[in-house]
Amino acid sequence: MHLKTCRPMKLNATPIQWSLLLAVPLLLSACASTPDEPVEPAATTSVAQAASAPVVKPIASAQPFRTQAPLIYTVQKGDTLWGLAQKFLNNPADWRKIWHANPQVRNPNLIFPGDQLEIVTINGQQRLTKKLSPQVRISPLDKAIPTLPFDMLKGFLAYPQIIEVPVLNDMPRILASTSDRLVMGAGDKIYATGAFKPDELLAVVRPHKTLFDPINGEALGYEVDGLGVAKVLINDDPATLSLMKANKEVRPNDRLAVIPPVLTHDLELLPLRADLGAEVISLPEKRTTAVQWQIVAINVGTREGVAPGQVLRIFTPSKDVSVDTTPEVDWRAVQASSPFPPNEGKPPVVEWSSSASFALPPKQIGDAVVFLTYERVSYVLVTQNTRPVRIGDCMAANAGLCWLERKAAAAASEPVQDEQ
Repeated sequence: MHLKTCRPMKLNATPIQWSLLLAVPLLLSACASTPDEPVEPAATTSVAQAASAPVVKPIASAQPFRTQAPLIYTVQKGDTLWGLAQKFLNNPADWRKIWHANPQVRNPNLIFPGDQLEIVTINGQQRLTKKLSPQVRISPLDKAIPTLPFDMLKGFLAYPQIIEVPVLNDMPRILASTSDRLVMGAGDKIYATGAFKPDELLAVVRPHKTLFDPINGEALGYEVDGLGVAKVLINDDPATLSLMKANKEVRPNDRLAVIPPVLTHDLELLPLRADLGAEVISLPEKRTTAVQWQIVAINVGTREGVAPGQVLRIFTPSKDVSVDTTPEVDWRAVQASSPFPPNEGKPPVVEWSSSASFALPPKQIGDAVVFLTYERVSYVLVTQNTRPVRIGDCMAANAGLCWLERKAAAAASEPVQDEQ
């Protein structure tokens, strides 16, 4: 920056001129600070205030939209609400926070193929909304895009998953095939105990296992496997039924259950809960791992306030690693304290070994959404993952909750000492 030059004034001034000397520092200051080119005005914050102001680091989740999110997107057939949330947001669980129901469009909370979504600024905040279109489009409500790909869940939702043991013990049982087959499939006729309604459709299930809470050992419920669907032909004693569908082999002593009601409403994505931590306790269909769009069971349910649509993050469990901490022998120190010279051999040294355990922190490996809840158990759909999900993995809002789950499990496993 170039400064203007000012000529110095003489000090042998008259009394009147002495009064002008007070203005000289101001003139010199003005000359020294007047730029040849205009500059932006300086901030009004004082240096002392700037020095004392805390440095605030931006939080990654403070900006909900992804940097590569499209400003306008036309919804395609096959899109899901979860897929759109992944396309626009850093955290899909923030959908409710950023969605703006445009009052100028029909069905503002439903999204149809062909709708245009755009990022707008409302009251200084970026929001996502449906763009007002000059064309009038009439779409039946059942054509709105779903929250999750429910085509992948239809088979699972057709059967009960958790049944209370007293109810399980009283359920009608398959006795045998009318053709004396040991293994039955679709199209076979079967005999079964129980009283039924004419032409009633029933789910064929097989007892699988009791689910236990890994933290406190509580029995959470009895899990069953869905095998197929049977229709009542003759309501006698025993009744005769026909296997309309069989996903697996049906055998004697399998049970007949009421088919769950069809899901008549879509899910609403619920934001992450800071107080909710859970653990994967079962993988249906006897799998050893689960990947995207597969189902897992967790050890929380309606008792803990869990509802369908609850978004969860998936973490690896914290694990302990052991390292060898045995110190190396300091032979120089040994020799210095030995009465024998070094050339007479190594003095005897008592060597000992040691090790130490360290806990590794949980690591996020994906996201999931609850879609089916029971009192103590919920079923969750894995929506994205970076490694296969396994039994023992943690589901929570943050890794800290997984640490708490681990500590609770460790405390529950410690033997209780009797008071003296």
